[in-house]
Formats: sequence, structure tokens, C-alpha cells
Amino acid sequence: MKKIIGVLAVMMFVVTSFAQDFKKVQASILLSQFDNAKKEFDIAVTKKPAMGTTAEGYYWSARIYSGLHKDPVKNPTAFADLKKNLTNYISVQPTFDLAKEHGQDPFFDVYIQSFKDGASGFNTKSWKEAADNFATAVTFSDIIYSNAWSTSKQAFDTTALIYAGYGNQNAGDVDQTLLYYKRLMDAKVNTAELLDVYRYVLIQLTNKKDKETFEKYLAISEAAYPSEGWAEFKTEYIDKNFSLDEKVDLYDQVNTTGKLTEVEFQMYGDMFMAGKTEDVAASEKYILKAADAYKKAFELNPNNFACAFNIGIAFYNQYILLDEQYSKNIRSLQNLNANKPAAPKDPRKKADFDKSFKAQQDSIKRMNLVLDGPIQEKVDMAIEWVTKAFNVIKDKETLVRAEKNVAARSVDFLTTLYAFKRDKARGKDQKASDAYDAQYKKYDDLHDKYNN
Repeated sequence: MKKIIGVLAVMMFVVTSFAQDFKKVQASILLSQFDNAKKEFDIAVTKKPAMGTTAEGYYWSARIYSGLHKDPVKNPTAFADLKKNLTNYISVQPTFDLAKEHGQDPFFDVYIQSFKDGASGFNTKSWKEAADNFATAVTFSDIIYSNAWSTSKQAFDTTALIYAGYGNQNAGDVDQTLLYYKRLMDAKVNTAELLDVYRYVLIQLTNKKDKETFEKYLAISEAAYPSEGWAEFKTEYIDKNFSLDEKVDLYDQVNTTGKLTEVEFQMYGDMFMAGKTEDVAASEKYILKAADAYKKAFELNPNNFACAFNIGIAFYNQYILLDEQYSKNIRSLQNLNANKPAAPKDPRKKADFDKSFKAQQDSIKRMNLVLDGPIQEKVDMAIEWVTKAFNVIKDKETLVRAEKNVAARSVDFLTTLYAFKRDKARGKDQKASDAYDAQYKKYDDLHDKYNN
């Protein structure tokens, strides 16, 4: 116990001794005689070099340069020396005892000058320089506000934070940008001009595939700007970071909640439509999911012509895939017939050959018989939904670009689809063939109306 008391006594003696050594420095600073204070400091440190690396040494040196930097022409390096010594002081005395007792001028000087230098960097588009200066302003303003040294009662300097983020964003430093922007979001700063900050954070978290953090800041964004369409960002995250089968599984889960909006259903439809492949079975799975999502969006808004059109296109694409397989089978049959080898002359062998060859022909024909039903079903569904889309916009006096595009494509698709049905019915059901031909002509005549 005596040894401990002895060590404490020695430490107190050293602190008191250093304080006494800087009395002349302190006196000169109080009189704003900073040049003289610098001389007294140098004398004291020359006598006792260890004093220069104490809390007292760094603090009083910072106070000296805080005064000298007011004349940058005479003392061009004073501000750099101020920052260096103040940074060292913070590292050795994070409780800021000396600053609390003798004044916080150096902190305010570094904060204010760094803010000015950051603004200058913005004016010259020196983004990295601006970002670094505003970062310094944030660091020192945090110290000032957290210690209640300012008359302002704010928790932090919002403007410095914003510009530190902007500077880093323009400099291309995503991680540093997120550091500052997330602080603003955590503090629920939601002024109108910060909406793009929230959007930026969600976009970058999507790119980083950080699901937990993304969901946290998506919830913050929804609470901060409830009238904004944040569903787009949620589906963007899913689209970029989920496999197609994971998207289907997620859709099946959330679809049961009854909480999906028209926009969300439409976005899921878009994701599934993008998943179509040359594999007919796989493509049908995703296209059916797309159609389901689009239908639900259309149910919520029967004027959503885009969703109705997309459903039609989903079935049209399925028809095309099946029709291509149908055509491929016909070509296979034609190739089989064209390359039919000569039959044996022996009657018995010829009968076996003809039987075998017919079996090959029948196998290909059966494949097309199997395809006939699904093809007709897809064509009928495509006609139904493309017609619904067309009917929403056909009587409008003026069509915007998207409406005109859908109208033009609708009449072309319907022309193609009714031509297919007409040709299929020809020779089998003339009445039906004539009815389909009338529909074909009706839409074909509208081609120029919407394509001009």
C-alpha cells in the first residue's frame, strides 16, 4: 500500500511540475501573446524534452498554434501544427481535462477551418480533399457537441455530416460515404433534400449483398419517407441477390400474407419474366409465376394495361417455345422422309422395314399431337390478356409513349395469334376459320393507326 501511495505521489509531483513549467506559456496565451508563448514553450521543452509529449505539452502547443494560425500569411504551417498537436492531445487525454479547465479554442478552430477548407474543395470539385476536410470537421464537431461546449444543443453537425458523405460519394469511396449517410439515417434526419441519401444507401447495400443491414435501413427509409415507393428497392435487392428459384420461394411465402402491393406484384412478375429459358419446362414454371404475379397486380388495378399486356406476352412466349418445338418435329419428320432408305426387296423384310419406319413417323407425329393442346391453350390465353390490355387504352384520344407502344404491339400480336388460329381451323371448321380471319383482318387494319 505504501508503494502505491508513493507511485501516486511521484505522478502528482510530475504533473504539478509540468504545470508549473508551462505557467509562463499559459500567461502569454492569456494575453494573446502567442509568439512569446511559443518561445516560452520551446524553452521549457528544451530543458525537459519529455514535457513535449505529455497531455500538457500537446494541449498548450495546440493553444499556441490556435492563436498563430489566425495569421496564415505569417504562420503558413500553424494550422497543420495545430491539428497535429490537438490530435496527439486527444490520444493521450481522451477525457479532455485540460481543455475543460483552460478552454476549447483549438477544437473550435480546427472544426471551423476544416469546414471552410471542405467548402473550398467543393467549389473546385476537389472531392477527396473536400471529403477529408469535412471528415475532420465531423470529428471535432462531435467532440464539441458531445461535451456540450457549444451553445447549440444539437447532437452533431448535420451539415458537416452531409458534406462529408457527399464528398466521399463524389470521390468514389462507397464505404466512407455509407459511414456518414448511415449516421444521418440512424438519427432519423429526413429533410426533403436527403431523400437521395437514403436511396444511395439502399442501392449500395444491395450491391454489397448485405441483407441484414439492407433490411434495417429499408425499414428506416420507409418510416422516414412513407409516401415514397420503397418496394422498388426491396425487389431490386431480391432481383440482384436471389437465385430464380429463391425468388419463386420468397414470392410463394409473401404472397400468402396479403400485403403485397400492385407495384410489388408487378415487379415480381418482371423478375420471373426475365427468368425464361430455352428449357420449355423451366420456362413454363417461371412464366406461370410471372403471369400469376401480373394477374394479381391487374386485379388490384384493372387499368394497369402493362400488367395485362405482360400476362399476354408471358403466354405468347410459351406459345412460341412450344410452336418452335412443333416446327422442329415437323422438320425431323420431313428429314426422316427425305432420307428414307430403300426398302428391302424381300416381301417379309420389306413388311418389317415399313412397320419400323412407320413407327418412327408415328413417334414424331405423336409428339406434335401432345403439343397441340398446350399450344392452343397458350394462344387463347395470350389473346385474352393482350386484348384486355388493348381494351384499356384503345379508346383514349391521346396516348402517351408507353400506351402507344403497347397498343401497336398488341394489334401486331393479335394479328399473329388470330392468323395461327385461322390456319389451324382451315379445312377442319370453316366457320371458325372465317371468324378467326375476321379478327385477323380487324387487327391487321389497325396496324398503321398505332405504328405511325
